[in-house]
Formats: sequence, C-alpha cells, structure tokens
Amino acid sequence: MQVDAITATAASAAEPVAPTGTARVEVTLERTAVTRDAMRSALGTALETYLGHPPSTATLDVVTAHASLETGAGRSMYNFNFGGIKGAGPGGLTASARTHEWAGGVRYETHAQFRAYDSLDAGAHDFVSLLQRRYPDALDAASRGDPDGYASALARRGYFTGPELRYANDLRGLLGMPSRAAPPPDLAAVDASTFSSTSAVSRILDAVSVSAARIAAPERDAG
Repeated sequence: MQVDAITATAASAAEPVAPTGTARVEVTLERTAVTRDAMRSALGTALETYLGHPPSTATLDVVTAHASLETGAGRSMYNFNFGGIKGAGPGGLTASARTHEWAGGVRYETHAQFRAYDSLDAGAHDFVSLLQRRYPDALDAASRGDPDGYASALARRGYFTGPELRYANDLRGLLGMPSRAAPPPDLAAVDASTFSSTSAVSRILDAVSVSAARIAAPERDAG
C-alpha cells in the first residue's frame, strides 16, 4: 500500500464490500513491515500455486518490484497488503486509510478502504490471484522481463491513476534498469492557433508531471 500519508479513518460505505457471503470486518490499520526477501519468497510460493509451476526469475523479479514499489520495499506494508488493493480481502478484513488519487491530471487526497490479511502468505496469494484474474497481460509482460508492458497492462485495467511512464520508470529503477524517456510530442497534432506564441507552445510541450502514482480501486472481481 504505497501512499504518501496514511492514517486510520472512519469506514466509507462507498467502498467495495467483502466477497459475497463473507462478513466485512473493519480492523485497525497496522504497519506490517517485512524484508524484500520475505516478500519475494511469499510471492514465489503464491505464483507457483496459481501458475502450476515455479515462476521464472523474470516473472518473480517484476512482480517483486511491483510489490516493492507499492510497499516501500516492504517497509511501508500495511495489514500484509502487497499491492494497495482496495476493498475487503477474501476473509472480509478491511482497514481504512488516507491516500492520494489522480483525476484529470490533478492529484488529490482522499480516504479509502484497503484489503487486510492475517498473514504475509494470505496477502501474497490474494495479490497474485488478483493479477492472474484481472491483469493476465501484466503477468505475460512479467514473464518477458518487461516492466513497461507490465505497467501498461496495469494502467489499461485501472490499477493505478498516476502517470504510466512514471510508474514504469519506478519499476525499472527497482529492477536496476535505466529510466525510459518520454516520447517526443507530436508537433503536427499541436494547433498553434490555440497558443499566444511559439514560446507558449514550448512551455506546454516541456511541462511534465513528476508526482507519484496512486492506486485506484480495481474492477470488481467476478468471484
């Protein structure tokens, strides 16, 4: 659960409810810091369960980088939530927190309910299960060792609301890869008549947002 500021807050009725047939239980927001090695081990076990075979090194590297990005390399993990997943976990546990989102290019603060778990393995299994069900293209990209494709697949399904390039470059950094530069603007598509001067056009094209990405609520799982 990678957030800039996180505090306990009142439950919000607007957040997703626990899975059908499971009672929703509000628990205290609790930091459950773990080492990156412990996260990697738990993710490896979970991936093997869902893939039916041991994950490749590339797959485990990218998925571990993803979890590390969302939890500050495990130092800022809360309630064993590996990926800032909103709603209630399979056991109905949920915790309230303050976080940040993006809308229309604007970053704002809000409150949300996040899934909570009673163990590291439970959090890892739900995280991998979500990736397999809702973001299979991301796992395909992970198997190729492709952080850009991984970030793109997450963005397409609404996993996060911040800038995709920033998210991809954060993954690259955790994988020891160089950052990818933003593509050059399509000058042919710019209508110069909407700007007062050439210098104004340059300023617009040079403006780049560098604020951190925030997690969005994933689409409702089928089961």
